[in-house]
Amino acid sequence: MGIGAYRHRVLLQTTGASPLVPAAWYCSLQSAAASVVEGQAAFFVRGQFHPGITLDTQILHEGRVLQVQSVNDIDERHLELLLSAVEVRGRE
Repeated sequence: MGIGAYRHRVLLQTTGASPLVPAAWYCSLQSAAASVVEGQAAFFVRGQFHPGITLDTQILHEGRVLQVQSVNDIDERHLELLLSAVEVRGRE
């Protein structure tokens, strides 16, 4: 996928001790409407390889927080990542 397809600029944060560098990341966000995890909205996220993205990573986009659920390094080439993520809801 060409870099022009990564039209969303998001911020990455981790629940771990050290911050992710760089924290800004360009990706494409696609709703996984058929996949709802325990009532939470699910997304497929695709972007260039970022070595710091793990299951502890959260994606911040337009006031929403997405928690990474899986990380797939496409063909193990360290060029592109395909993530699945679910929206984190605030406590009520």
